[in-house]
Amino acid sequence: MRKSSLKLVKNEIMEFDARKKPEGFYLTSRHLRSVGRVVQRLHSSTPYCFLHADSERLASYYTKLIVRKIELLGENLILRFNPLRKQKLIDVLNQEIEKFSLDKALEASRPDNRRRIILIENEEELISEDWQDIELLCTGLPGINLGLICNASGINQEILAASQLMKNKRIFHAFFNSPTNSELRILSVVARQNSRNARILKILEQLGLRYKIVQDSDIAKSLSDAERFDDLLGVAESDIKTASKGSWLRPLVQTMRYLMLILFTVIASYVLIISLN
Repeated sequence: MRKSSLKLVKNEIMEFDARKKPEGFYLTSRHLRSVGRVVQRLHSSTPYCFLHADSERLASYYTKLIVRKIELLGENLILRFNPLRKQKLIDVLNQEIEKFSLDKALEASRPDNRRRIILIENEEELISEDWQDIELLCTGLPGINLGLICNASGINQEILAASQLMKNKRIFHAFFNSPTNSELRILSVVARQNSRNARILKILEQLGLRYKIVQDSDIAKSLSDAERFDDLLGVAESDIKTASKGSWLRPLVQTMRYLMLILFTVIASYVLIISLN
């Protein structure tokens, strides 16, 4: 069994557990970093974020996860805007502007901690007037204490391409690409090892993400050899558990070695002094 392969599997198991968060499970470490950047941006002076993904389901998954994370942090308030309702986005903006003078809303200022973040729902139903209001919020009212989260995966790409929002540097665009085939292989196998991970298998199923058997012989040998991978997985899990159980012994063993060395030195010195006398 190659040590490099065993080390790789160990790292994957540890990363798998590290991606389990209170707000949900992150399919890859890339997604974890992307969500971190989104949340950081929502706390900045330009809190406007558009989310893009390889599929609408994946974008929706991370939109909900980001909202849960913000709610758990408890520093900002989520304000849901649904274009299918009678309320218009401009009415929401006007309500906020009433709390400020117009001059203050037009000037860049340090935002309050308790910011309201507009979450666009049913984004595919946005009309041209809504897009004008979104553009006004993101580029024309720097002093207003509002942020924005918009799942852009369901929006007509021609509309996005024509909008200045895709080019404006005040707006942050986060991209969530699907896990690679090898990542899906590891995700599904590691998740199957423990019944507590059943929900993760359910997530993969709901997102339509499945490991595909590779046809190329060289790649297939390294990715789809189930017995070899499961063997590596079992050894890696055993090593990790043993290491965690024995971690408290290491400092004790090290201390005993130092004490024995000191005792040996004292005895040797005593014998030397007696022999000299």
